[in-house]
Amino acid sequence: MKLALKILLPILVISGGLFGAGWLILNKKPAEQQEKERFKPRVQCVAVELEDFRPVVRSQGTVRPRMEIGLSAEVSGRVQAMSPAMVEGGLFKDGEELLRIDATDYELSLRQARARIDTARAGITNAFAQMSGARSQIAQAEARISREEAEASAAVAEWRLLGRKGKPPALLAREPQLKEALAALDSAKALLAAAVAKRQSDEADLVAAKAAEEQALANVERCVVKAPFDGRVASRLVGVGQVVSPVGILARLQAIDVAEVRLALPLNEFESLDLADAFRGGSDVENGPKVQLRSSHSDDVEWAGRVVRSTGEVDSGTRMMPVVAQVADPYQRANGAAGPVLTFGMFVKAEIDGFLLRGVSVLPRVVLRENSTVHVLKEGKLFARKVRVAWSTREVVVVDEGLDEGDLVCLTAVDAFVEGMGVLVMEGGGE
Repeated sequence: MKLALKILLPILVISGGLFGAGWLILNKKPAEQQEKERFKPRVQCVAVELEDFRPVVRSQGTVRPRMEIGLSAEVSGRVQAMSPAMVEGGLFKDGEELLRIDATDYELSLRQARARIDTARAGITNAFAQMSGARSQIAQAEARISREEAEASAAVAEWRLLGRKGKPPALLAREPQLKEALAALDSAKALLAAAVAKRQSDEADLVAAKAAEEQALANVERCVVKAPFDGRVASRLVGVGQVVSPVGILARLQAIDVAEVRLALPLNEFESLDLADAFRGGSDVENGPKVQLRSSHSDDVEWAGRVVRSTGEVDSGTRMMPVVAQVADPYQRANGAAGPVLTFGMFVKAEIDGFLLRGVSVLPRVVLRENSTVHVLKEGKLFARKVRVAWSTREVVVVDEGLDEGDLVCLTAVDAFVEGMGVLVMEGGGE
């Protein structure tokens, strides 16, 4: 019995399996074919709006004075007094007295020069008197000569009338008297020449004395050292009682009418400033691009200025073009009376206005693809479009050619982009 079950049971199982398989084959249903829908990535888009845009060029630099000089004395002497402003960091006005040098020696020279002037003027007056006396003597001598000649002629004529012949006696012809009159005339002329020479000499002495007076007066005035401009004292090198000379430096002064900041710019950003138009005809602080300066540790305080010039030479180390910005009255309070002054040596951040771009589209930088293309959405499909980028930063690109008002530009980076591929626009991201 057990043997029969062992044989029949496998046969029954195999037979049942074959029957079931046959039934499934005979009663199978054909599979329905379903069309596979292509994958459409989800994207976000932004609509193009044309607007005017002014790019901002960012840089940084250190504030420095427009001019710094070494103050020197024009005369030698001992420092007698010094202004309270003559300390490091002291502020002063144009023409303000900074220090005074002892002028005793120069005042003495001034008195001596004026005494020489008086002496020369007295000599000139005396010379004119001598000239007048000499001319009077000349006139008298000439009159005497005429008189003696007339008397001699009359005596000789009378002598001839008496019937006398030969040469008349010298005494009768008044020859001694004529010689004496001629000698007096020569003497008077010599006195006149001497008086004229003395007058010329005294006039020359007067000119020299006046020049000495002017020099002495200038030296006295130079003993008061005045500020050549509005400024501040960067350093002081002398004190009261110290003897100074024109070859020494008394202090280093910085002009505070204008502060300058040297800003290095990449060449493409430098070109966006359009400096050629701003500075046509020379540097002009009123026409240069505007610049806003901010402290490196605070964005709340700012100073307004303008770019006034470029250095005209690309830095060989950085391959950047330096420009110079100026801020008027840096030591006046910023933002009215509330802010700090723009002190020399401060490190500042700068934002420079570029020239105005009209009718451009400002888009997030993520829209830009390879070879200056963007993906434009049209009827649910993406198409690549070549554009021209007029300006770009890490955040935005400014396109001036290739896009029209209302175009939808894809923000989402699409892997394996194919021209005309279908996409699904996420809610709030376009059409």
